[in-house]
Amino acid sequence: MLQMYIPILTISSTVKSLKYSQFIKNIIHKIFTLNVKSDKIRANIHIRRHGIMLSVLIAEDNVPVSIHLANSINTQKCMKCIGILNEGTKVYQRIKELDPDILILDLKMPGKDGLQVLEEIQTDKSVKTKVIVYSGEMDYMALIRKFECVERLFSKVTPSQEIVKELERMVDSLSNRKTQDRIFDILFKIGFTYSLKGTRLMNDCILYSIVEDEDNIKNIYAEVARQRNQNVNTLKSDIDTAIKNMWRFADRSKTRRILRIGEHDKPSSKGIISMVKYYINS
Repeated sequence: MLQMYIPILTISSTVKSLKYSQFIKNIIHKIFTLNVKSDKIRANIHIRRHGIMLSVLIAEDNVPVSIHLANSINTQKCMKCIGILNEGTKVYQRIKELDPDILILDLKMPGKDGLQVLEEIQTDKSVKTKVIVYSGEMDYMALIRKFECVERLFSKVTPSQEIVKELERMVDSLSNRKTQDRIFDILFKIGFTYSLKGTRLMNDCILYSIVEDEDNIKNIYAEVARQRNQNVNTLKSDIDTAIKNMWRFADRSKTRRILRIGEHDKPSSKGIISMVKYYINS
């Protein structure tokens, strides 16, 4: 919370008192505005990470390094270290048992090196764990680029705070994917079909509106078009086509109920974005 102390002023002149009164009001207004902005920023972070707990398994033969990494991870509210392994023979087995979101992997370990572990993960298509390679073996770096499970590469000189920042980025990405899945579920209930490009664009618009707390439809269209490197009028046309197609084939009474529109009203992109955003945030 932003704090500011305002001195008590004693001014004999009425005119000066009025001026200082207005001055104080302006300061209070600025404090309030800054607090509102900071609250919005905190709310956006909450939206992105709400309900997400990233599970991390560490495979590192250097015990002090592995403990330091685990402590850095466990100080964060959105992630947790669920295990430490100081040799490579049981890493794949623990992945199968614990199903971690992320494996932080050293490439040179006793028993079985990191490349062998990556081969095991790559071969097993049921394993969804992503890997962050954290190693001092720079000669191995070129060899690991063929592994699709590898998300990032870090050398041992990288501070643990940088690893945590990357994990936070992955938390946001995972949260956004889950939010997108929820958005699609609601859109499908309304009557949209995935086959139309406009449905996917609508999803992007809703996600942007949620993450950035943006309600101005023109701003939403402009930003999504920029992100997709697409003409904003083309984007709008694709979304309008998807809405018309949905309205043509949907169960209109059900759609009206979900979107909370009147018997003689038709759905609009702004109304759909607003209602889906409401359902996601409630």
